[in-house]
Order: sequence, then C-alpha cells, then structure tokens
Amino acid sequence: MKIDCRNLSCPEPVIKTKNALSQLQDPYLEVILNSSSSVTNVTRFATNQGYQVETIHSNNNEVILKISKENVKSTNISDNNKGKFLNKTLFIKDDKIGDGDFGKQLMKGFLKTLLEFDNLPKNIIFVNKGVFLTTKEDLESLKELEKRGVKIFSCGLCLDYYKIPHSELKVGEVGNAYDTINFILTTDTVTL
Repeated sequence: MKIDCRNLSCPEPVIKTKNALSQLQDPYLEVILNSSSSVTNVTRFATNQGYQVETIHSNNNEVILKISKENVKSTNISDNNKGKFLNKTLFIKDDKIGDGDFGKQLMKGFLKTLLEFDNLPKNIIFVNKGVFLTTKEDLESLKELEKRGVKIFSCGLCLDYYKIPHSELKVGEVGNAYDTINFILTTDTVTL
C-alpha cells in the first residue's frame, strides 16, 4: 500500500498514516513525503507504535518511508485504557498557539489531532481569548469532542468581558470559577 502525503501540513501526514496502518493488509506501507518535519513526525509516530521504519530518499526532495508491520508491538497508551477518559483537564487561555494566523492554524490542528486518540481529557476549559474558540469559531473538532463525552466549559466572566452573549456558545456550556478551580485541583491540568 502507498499513500501520498506530500504538501500536507501538520497533523495530516500522521493522521493519514495512522488511518492507513489501521487498514493495512500488505506487509508494509509506503508514505511519500516532501517535508522534513513530516518525515520526522511520521517516523516518530510509527516507531512509537512499534513499527519498523526504513527511509528511502528519492528525487525531487521527496522521501519515502517504508513502514513495516513485522514484529509490531503496540506502545500506544490507549491500548491499556481504550475508550477511557484520562484524569486530565486542558486549560486553554488563547484562541491560538503562538502568533497570528499561524498560531490559529496550530490551535486548530492541535484540537483536530486530539480526536485521533482513544483516551481523551475529562474536561476542556476555555478562558481569556480561548472563549473565541467556542463562540466565534466553528470548530467541528470541539463539537466532536463534546459528542464523545468531553466536558467543555467557557469562562462566564471572560464571555462577559469580551461582550459575548452566553447564547453565542457554539459548543459546551458556561463555566464558573469554582468549577474551574475544582477541576484544576482534582485532575492533572495541561495549560495551553
């Protein structure tokens, strides 16, 4: 089997590789890439899943990764707890990771990639400009996370500060400081 992941931005090459490996009937998968970061990311993903990876350089700055399913041993954390929620809360303080449009693209990619895992955080809390992700943006990934059972909260005070009516929430519900502090103190919290 061969898949073409040239000119795809992160996280698409890893997601396409993951999906192809889950359906793989052949002894190996060839992934065509033309970005050094994609080569690194796909290689790391495959080796972390226990696959063997051979790098074949071709013309035109392209690389073919030959991913073999021989001697596959799973090292994915989700295999032990498949379908369970992690005792984690994501605390998201901005509508982007970094600056400008690129930072917004990174945040969108991060949330989309989260959907690829069987184990999900219990809660996602949006504060400060993070509330724009649940009101001004139409992120299908957040709706899908909510559908899978992740509790999503937007800071009520933050909505008020930015003059966003609570009725404009497109996903999740209005949160409060007490619940936010409770989640932070009772779960492992990751801040973005």
